[in-house]
Amino acid sequence: MYKLRKGRKKYKNNNIVFFNMVCKPNVPDFYISLFVNNKSKNSFGYGVQAAHKLIKYLNFLLEHSIEYWEATDEHVKAFFLRLINFNTKTNEIVGVPTVQYPTLIAYKNTIISFYKFLWQFTNHSVLQISKWENNKYFQYDAPLVLQYKHAEKITTATIDLFLTKFKNSNKEYIMEYTEEEIAAIYSCFNNYRNRAIFLITLHGMRIDEVLSIKLKDYNPIQNIVKPSRSKGKGAGKKRTVVLDTLTVKCIENYILHERNNAEIKSNTHSDYLFINFRKVEDEIVLNPYSYNAYRNCFITASKKAGLVNVRTHSGRSHRASELLKIMIKGDVNLSDEIIRHIMGWKSPESIQPYVEHANEDIAIKFAKEHSDDINKKLKNLEKRLF
Repeated sequence: MYKLRKGRKKYKNNNIVFFNMVCKPNVPDFYISLFVNNKSKNSFGYGVQAAHKLIKYLNFLLEHSIEYWEATDEHVKAFFLRLINFNTKTNEIVGVPTVQYPTLIAYKNTIISFYKFLWQFTNHSVLQISKWENNKYFQYDAPLVLQYKHAEKITTATIDLFLTKFKNSNKEYIMEYTEEEIAAIYSCFNNYRNRAIFLITLHGMRIDEVLSIKLKDYNPIQNIVKPSRSKGKGAGKKRTVVLDTLTVKCIENYILHERNNAEIKSNTHSDYLFINFRKVEDEIVLNPYSYNAYRNCFITASKKAGLVNVRTHSGRSHRASELLKIMIKGDVNLSDEIIRHIMGWKSPESIQPYVEHANEDIAIKFAKEHSDDINKKLKNLEKRLF
């Protein structure tokens, strides 16, 4: 069975580099380990996540006495059918799958990128396989059977089975927070880093944009940040987001009390504003803060605050709803084009769900505020008519 092992290399300048190895059982596999370490370049944690997903697939193949270079698209299909609890005899999904849609997509992307890596690295042909058997070293050529394009088609078709039954749920997420809900979630975070990220999402930033902010693109004097990654923006183009004083103060507390201390203890530096710091074998390791790490903290804080129908995108939808209400009520002269630029939308159609929400919410609030006055007028009209 394949297992994930961690290694470390210390250079003459005392710099320590950590890396991942995927072994079977104790002998590292060259191709898999190289793939995982490529995934770890920007984030060590991301490489670990990719490794665990790939290992689950590889061990599934071993259960059927198949090595990864021998696998066909049917083996990939069988793996995904297991993930969604699909019964091939009754042709239906049995029970609720143990994985959610985003997890299925993560498995799909990992497996496809692995086979794409193999085809490109081996010039679309043959792998040099090395192994130990009976205390003897063997090396032989093995043709790669599966093409990543075929794997992509079969996984997409299989995931569609999941979507048909489970994607169209009736679960509705909060599109707009109350002030009390914001305060409750904020107070349930246990560090400045997560509080700062939460506040920044309330300015309309996608969580991926927040986590991509580089330290050099944060300006506390002008109260602005520029994400390195932004959906709909071309290469080299960055959108600017203006922050309020409370958010900047929270970021400054995070940098002073958490981030600086971690860099001093690790004696290293990270270009990213939000980082994850952990102790590994008496060494402090810095990595860019990952989406999954923040999401877990966000969900925990939300539950403590008594909210369960929220997601990391709720902060962004809150901002959009606020802007739309301001525009509809006419408090400030805002056009849908201005809002599109503020939110960083590529298409004007992105505004529509928020328009419907804002109009409905305003109508309900108006009815509640003026219900007594409206009822009196209706009663007077009823007396005159009857």
